[in-house]
Amino acid sequence: MTRLSLRVQSGMYVLSFTLFFILTLIGAIGFGFNHYFYESKKDAMMEASREIGRIYAEQGRNGEEAIDMVSQNTGVDVLIVDDSQLVYSSRPSRRVWVSPPKMDENDVVVVVGKETEAQKHDANTQMPQHIRELTDLLHGREPDAATIGKVRFYERDNNFRYFDLVTRMDDGAYLLMICPLAPMQESIYLVQKFIVTCGIIWLIIAAVGTVLLTNKMTRPLLELKSLSAAMTHLDFTKKWQGKRTDEIGELGTSLNILSDQLNEALTALKQSNEELQKQLDKAKEVEHMRQSFIFAVSHELKTPLAIIQGYAEGLDSLHIDEATRQKYCHVIQSETVKMDNLVKSLLNLSRLETGSFKLEKTAFDFAALTDEAKERFANAIHKKGICMEWSVPDEMTVYGDPEQIDIVLSNFLSNAIDYTPDGGRIAVGCKEQETNYVVSIYNQGIQIPEEYQPRIWEPFYKVDTARSRSIRRTFGGHGLGLGIVAALVKLHGQQYGVRNEEDGVTFWFTIQKG
Repeated sequence: MTRLSLRVQSGMYVLSFTLFFILTLIGAIGFGFNHYFYESKKDAMMEASREIGRIYAEQGRNGEEAIDMVSQNTGVDVLIVDDSQLVYSSRPSRRVWVSPPKMDENDVVVVVGKETEAQKHDANTQMPQHIRELTDLLHGREPDAATIGKVRFYERDNNFRYFDLVTRMDDGAYLLMICPLAPMQESIYLVQKFIVTCGIIWLIIAAVGTVLLTNKMTRPLLELKSLSAAMTHLDFTKKWQGKRTDEIGELGTSLNILSDQLNEALTALKQSNEELQKQLDKAKEVEHMRQSFIFAVSHELKTPLAIIQGYAEGLDSLHIDEATRQKYCHVIQSETVKMDNLVKSLLNLSRLETGSFKLEKTAFDFAALTDEAKERFANAIHKKGICMEWSVPDEMTVYGDPEQIDIVLSNFLSNAIDYTPDGGRIAVGCKEQETNYVVSIYNQGIQIPEEYQPRIWEPFYKVDTARSRSIRRTFGGHGLGLGIVAALVKLHGQQYGVRNEEDGVTFWFTIQKG
């Protein structure tokens, strides 16, 4: 089925109504106007007869001018007969030709070939009805009572049609009114022609006006259609720009409000979805971390437990000498210390993450702390032949928890020693800022790729995967050191980080001045 636009439909409705109205008007004038006009003329003749009767009763023959005025306004011929005498005539020269004028045969000219027809016509010529009525009145004959006071229609030879009215004004006085229909028919024809012409002109004007009007009315509707189509494609940038104050303007304003509300709702929904996705990703990450944590703890505990179990079984079942027994006991003791450190580290990390860990802050000398670290790590540094550089002031007063800051420094140093190759270099430096000191620990060796740097602070994430699986650890390590460092530095309200150098890596953290 063909789809018609609103503009075409509106134009068709207006043109159809206009055409129907014009055709109805033409039909009414063509078929009903004659009867209406004739009836109106009859009513006018009856009204004029009453007016003339009043004038004649009041003024008699002296009322000629008033009767002339009524005759002219009504458009009828008026004859008054009183006592068998014609006392008034509205015709020119106040005369009425009762019979044709007498002429000699020499004065009659007949069309060639119509002589017989003309003679026959002359023979059948009849006197008009109103002339017969006038003749009867002049001869004293009373008119038929059935015709008095009634407007009658007469037709002669299909060429002469007229209305005729005879009324009695008083005893012996009669009013005779004649109204030819030819002028009325001419008027009716002119009116009909005028209506048809005006109808055609109006139809053309209506067609042009309809096109202009429908264009004007549908243009904002098309704009609203475009706006709604954009909204269906989730494009809320388009807005109704019209200045109308009618229903279309209200609709445009409502669409703007709806567009803004939908945009806000969809934006909020999108943000909620993004936040939900982040939470889901975080949940997956937490679950992965939980599984990794369980795996790492199991792995870290499995190795020393297996070692302890093996050496304990050897002590129980084998016949060994005292030196071997002491060796086995030393191994068991060493692995037990490792397990104890792992459990303590797990407990400390748990306390740090839950916020139950309390710092005991005080002012202390960070230089003295570094001196203790020198002695503690001297043996490991000597074994690997590492060149150690210390650039720390002789006196460096800081504010924090000395025991926890020592853990931070020790973790960074043990990490540096593990990842520094034999004969490499480690440099510990300190840079003073306005309110803090920045402590940096550089170690020569393999760099950490940037994509791995954010993850090295996670518990049980071992740097081996990001740097080298062939590193020989001096301090064993279970992947908790940097996680504990991050938690302790955060608990102090300070910052930490890592950056790659040209031939190694530098870890750093800040500490408050004392």
